[in-house]
Amino acid sequence: MRRFSRREFLLGAAATAVAGVARPALAADGGGITPERLEIVVPDLDPAHDGLRVAQLSDLHVGPKTPVETVRAAIAEANRFRPDLVVLTGDYLSHDKAGVALMREQLGGLEAPTLATLGNHDRWVDPRGAGAALEDLGYGCLENENTTLTLRHAPFTVVGIDDLWTRFADPPRAMKGAPAGSRLYLAHAPGTADILANWGKPMLVLSGHTHGGQVNVPLLTPAIRWIIREPYMGGLYQVEKVQLYVNRGVGNVGLGLRINAPPEVSLLTLRAGVTSPVVEPSRNVVGPGAAGDESRKSDPEWVDAIWKPS
Repeated sequence: MRRFSRREFLLGAAATAVAGVARPALAADGGGITPERLEIVVPDLDPAHDGLRVAQLSDLHVGPKTPVETVRAAIAEANRFRPDLVVLTGDYLSHDKAGVALMREQLGGLEAPTLATLGNHDRWVDPRGAGAALEDLGYGCLENENTTLTLRHAPFTVVGIDDLWTRFADPPRAMKGAPAGSRLYLAHAPGTADILANWGKPMLVLSGHTHGGQVNVPLLTPAIRWIIREPYMGGLYQVEKVQLYVNRGVGNVGLGLRINAPPEVSLLTLRAGVTSPVVEPSRNVVGPGAAGDESRKSDPEWVDAIWKPS
């Protein structure tokens, strides 16, 4: 018998609780893709990249719980944006290694340069297979590493941080050798922003993982969020000096439906902002909300173990 994750169990409980009540909000086929358009001011962005267009897809979860029509609609929406860059922020697989072949069948066709990082499901199921499938499709897969592209005739660096949940995240290694100037950070788990905030430097991080809750109902969903300690459900957050955008994802896990959390393609336009000085990192890593919110501090031992700024 397949072992369900804690999050899947809670999703199932939520869906059972609202069965027959919230039917107008149910979408067994993914409910259609919602393009989320947003302009984000990025300090230290090269003026040449003012107006740069980035499309983000996340949590595609190919397999029986995610209709192929939804996946292909998401790819078409990303191409429709005519982006300079496409980024994929993890969880292409779900529970079965057969998903690697489905990745090759379903995830092709992105027309702009495309870079990706892995998620917890990819790490659990077949990280080598997932990475190879992405590379075979012509997409770069960043596993705690960075790469610099020439976009609009200027260098643009993408830093890919591996999955935090499975403890493969190594931000210092991912940033090693990255040049100054325009940068974008990819990290599947939104909680990575808590660690990056420790650096004290303005950053833009794109994440996924949460599915926007996937099953969102009053009272029950906030309780589940409290249990799993996940404050970053979807949208744009300010985590100290880090801007974090959390994509609701395209696919489904655990359940073949979404409730009040339609699948998303993020269509982000980057705007140049004021250059900010580097601040020495602090060990007091706090998420959004009032300073000193003890419920949102990252585990200090975990931070110390992987975060060693020079």
